[in-house]
Amino acid sequence: MYRHYKNALGDARVQAMKEAARLPAIAKDAGYKLKDLQGAIAKGEAAGDVKAKCEANLKEIFAAGELAGRVGRLEVDTEAAHAVAYVQWFNEEHKNLPVEASFAAARAAEACPIASTVTVWAQDKAAPTVRVFQALVSSQSARRINVDRVKDFAETRYMKLFEKVKSVANGDDLSAEAGTPTAQH
Repeated sequence: MYRHYKNALGDARVQAMKEAARLPAIAKDAGYKLKDLQGAIAKGEAAGDVKAKCEANLKEIFAAGELAGRVGRLEVDTEAAHAVAYVQWFNEEHKNLPVEASFAAARAAEACPIASTVTVWAQDKAAPTVRVFQALVSSQSARRINVDRVKDFAETRYMKLFEKVKSVANGDDLSAEAGTPTAQH
């Protein structure tokens, strides 16, 4: 609700309205109750810079654990209506990609609860410019990943939670992929 409110404030039609009419119009347009929107705005303003908090949480959670020392970029995009967490790591063995992707998604969803999507991708550690894996998963699905059981179920269960999976382990060609993958559904 808060992100919708912030995005609506940038709309020229909303800016043309009188100050007192803006909030009720935004609530009506989105189908929110005015009181609920006011509560979401209060919480959003009180939370401060959630992007910076999420990115700090991501750095902290990935500093230790399964992918420690192999993590590349960790970012959170809060500009869109839904937040997206991005996790990049460096892979040494292609057979470990499902396990590492599952760990990355589960930890990112844990560290950044406002993210609705987690986008993960891996580069080859021996050739850092070569992408070997990319996928996205909803945070709701990523929270279903039990990190204690990832090694047992990554390939058989958890990889089914991911969307738009491209992996060199599956024979996919990722040679044209570069930069940060998009998280568009």
